[in-house]
Amino acid sequence: MPTFHRVCRTEDVPEGAVRLVEADGTKIALCRRLDKFYALSNFCPHMTGNLGEGSLDGDELICPEHFWRFKIHSGRCVSMPGKPAHSFPVQIDDDWVSVGL
Repeated sequence: MPTFHRVCRTEDVPEGAVRLVEADGTKIALCRRLDKFYALSNFCPHMTGNLGEGSLDGDELICPEHFWRFKIHSGRCVSMPGKPAHSFPVQIDDDWVSVGL
């Protein structure tokens, strides 16, 4: 069972944005799409690009380094199947976003 860590307020991540956050020393790319939050490892499995500096295109997070694409719901890599980004559970409580590790 994961332990949840507060990482930011909901208002800190605008709709359609990606933010780099940290939970207990783990860097996470936090995405907001259609008022839901998704958390993926900050590190792209390709060449460890920073996904937290990427952008969203629909339900895909695009790595800023080499433009690999990852489904925000699951971390599945669209560009290179079999190379997913780790995904983390997210909870919202009293306008706080918490990520489970």
